[in-house]
Amino acid sequence: MKTQPIQRTSLSEEVYQRLQQQIITLTLAPGQKLNDQQLAETFGVSRTPVREALKKLEEEGLVVTKRGSRTNVTMLDATQARQTFPIVATLHALAARLAFPLSEADITRLIELNQAFQDAIMHEDAETALQLDDAFHGLFLKRSQNGQLADTLNRLTPLIRRLEYAQFSRHGHDSVTDHRTIIEACQNGRIEDLVRATEHNWNGLGRHLIASLEEDTPCDPS
Repeated sequence: MKTQPIQRTSLSEEVYQRLQQQIITLTLAPGQKLNDQQLAETFGVSRTPVREALKKLEEEGLVVTKRGSRTNVTMLDATQARQTFPIVATLHALAARLAFPLSEADITRLIELNQAFQDAIMHEDAETALQLDDAFHGLFLKRSQNGQLADTLNRLTPLIRRLEYAQFSRHGHDSVTDHRTIIEACQNGRIEDLVRATEHNWNGLGRHLIASLEEDTPCDPS
């Protein structure tokens, strides 16, 4: 059996993951032009996997193709964030509900993750901090054992993660406190408190980030 199509798909996926990470971390800045030939040379691949990756990123709303096949990283969008954060908050709250109750080992792990998260914030290490935040909420997602929930969040999260990078220095400390409230709800066996605290964490973050974006972000150039 020929394996080349599988290899090509895997190559496209690798390019997609690298580009997505660069967009999320603002290595590729909002509005930046993307040239498929230059990207192909950078990654050492043909233009085909790059084009496939860009198409997937466009479907996710992270890049946009304009007239003349010009592709740009999408601008940070307050309207998009305003629509996305409540959905993400509700889904994470559902994951917490489905995961409840957590084991003592899981609660200990949450405490460790939040301490490391706080340390990363103190050192202004945005990439590590947000990876730890993913791990914190990811524990609930894993324990929920709901693949559809995980797939939906994996699709939506990149739309808001780069906004967190852009505004990281302003709001990281609030999430540490929210995480402690989530942990306390788990320790006390209070599922409704856990659900409310989880939803509050994401919605509160969304409100702060959207307000900051509206203050700081210039209009999308045509």
